Parts: sequence; C-alpha cells; structure tokens
Amino acid sequence: MKHNNLIRILVAAALLIVAVPVIASAQIYNRDDRYDRSNRFDVRDAIARLDNASARLQSDLYAGNERRVLGGLLSFRSVDNDAIAQARDFRRAVRDLRASARGGYALDRSVDEARVVLDQGVQLDRYLRLRTGRTSVDADLAEIRSDLRVIADAYGLRVPY
Repeated sequence: MKHNNLIRILVAAALLIVAVPVIASAQIYNRDDRYDRSNRFDVRDAIARLDNASARLQSDLYAGNERRVLGGLLSFRSVDNDAIAQARDFRRAVRDLRASARGGYALDRSVDEARVVLDQGVQLDRYLRLRTGRTSVDADLAEIRSDLRVIADAYGLRVPY
C-alpha cells in the first residue's frame, strides 16, 4: 500500500511540474492576443478617422479663402485646386488601405498601402501647413497627423516628418 501511495504522489508531482509551464505559456499567449486585438481596433478606428478627416479637409478646401474688399462690398474667393487634388488622392489611398487591411485583420497584407497613406499624408500636411492659415484646415491636419502616427506604430513604420 505504501508503495502505491508513493507512486501516486510522484506521478502527481510530475504532472504538476509539467502543467505549470503550460499554464504560464497559455496566459502569456492570451495577453499577446489581447494586444493584437486592441492594435487591430486602433488601426481600424484610425483609418476610419482618417477617412472622415480627409473628407472634411476636402470640403474645407472647396470652401476656399474669401477676401473682402471695398469695405465688404465685394468679395473674392480663391480655391487651391492642387490642394484639393492632393486631398482627394490622400482620401483614395486611405480607402485603399481600409479595403486591404480588412478592418485591421490583415495588417501584414496592407503594408504597402499603409506606406502610401503615410507618404501622401505627410506631403499633404507639408503642402497645406503654411498655405491656408485657416483653423478648420489646421484642425483637420492635426487629426490626420495623429492618426498617421497610430498607423505607423501599428505597421512598424515611421512617419517621415
């Protein structure tokens, strides 16, 4: 009897020794999975915000700058067609990224599209930063810069500022 109890205790100890690392590795895996899931949601939300901000930016650029002369009797509106074209191209690139990233689930398949969005976003920001002087455009650009950083971090890229 004593011999059977000793064998049972040794078997239980051996199972415990094997089970502890398995349980610990499962907990680490779950932690990594939560990080990946939150990263996917962050990218998905950043892409959606970029799409909305680029649409607002396009609308703000269409409105143009208005100058009043002769005490407000006459007004002239100037529209920067190059800026509108750049904003439209940027928005198209964001939509391509949204389609290829599939809601943040296919980050590995959409790295090239993310690079295009980053490059075009930086070009658009540089072009507009000193040209408009309007608070609505500046607010749109600030939001775009913030979301570009989120995308760059998620893809392991850098924002070329």
